[in-house]
Amino acid sequence: MITRDIINILEKKFPKINAEEWDNVGLLVGDYDKEVKKIQFSIDASLEVIENAIKEKVDMIITHHPFIFKAIKSINEQDILSKKIRMLIRNDINIYSIHTNLDSSVSGLNDYVLEKLGYTDYKILDYDEEKNCGIGRIFKLDEEKDLKKFIEELKLKLQISNLRVISNDLNKKIKKVALINGSAMSYWRKAKKEKIDLFITGDVGYHDALDARESGLAVIDFGHYESEHFFHEVLIKELKDTNLEFLVYNPEPVFKFC
Repeated sequence: MITRDIINILEKKFPKINAEEWDNVGLLVGDYDKEVKKIQFSIDASLEVIENAIKEKVDMIITHHPFIFKAIKSINEQDILSKKIRMLIRNDINIYSIHTNLDSSVSGLNDYVLEKLGYTDYKILDYDEEKNCGIGRIFKLDEEKDLKKFIEELKLKLQISNLRVISNDLNKKIKKVALINGSAMSYWRKAKKEKIDLFITGDVGYHDALDARESGLAVIDFGHYESEHFFHEVLIKELKDTNLEFLVYNPEPVFKFC
């Protein structure tokens, strides 16, 4: 199957225009006319990920996180990013990233996380009416629950061993929740205006956590990797009717609990 045909299938459902302005999605290295038989899904394009793709004779890597964000002024073996680009070109491997357009689109990753938690009715937090998409999902629990009980359910349904909680009271009753996969603590004030009881995201910094707690908002940091590593499950649904071979490869999360 030709690369551009694969991209067209994915971008019909998750168009590039739905990505945030700062994002860098699409075919980052490669050839739109390259024939693809085997795809590797990896959340990040690390050296280990690229080495595995070479070993497995993969034609295309699809990542969630783009590995190129800023202008590149030189490409040399001594620079990690440059080295990765050289490896991809030498081994004729395409790399395509589908990031915030996957997060924000209807039936994308934000929605899929909610589906895993058992919720389908929601309001989009940062809604773009023209594109009918947006970052963040606000939903209501079927009944009020203790924060502690909800945490245990969240860990079980998303298979998360450890997470961080910002709250003075684990027995606090919660009903209305906002959730954004990945790193989105910059949205907590906007979410709080919706009179939510709990905000869930990843990569929560100390000062944001302190400010949110002092405002009376409970926050769960369920991890950046932990909230997105299953992104491939959404994409494989769109590509299931092709004759492509799929491989999922994600090294261990960056952060470890000791």
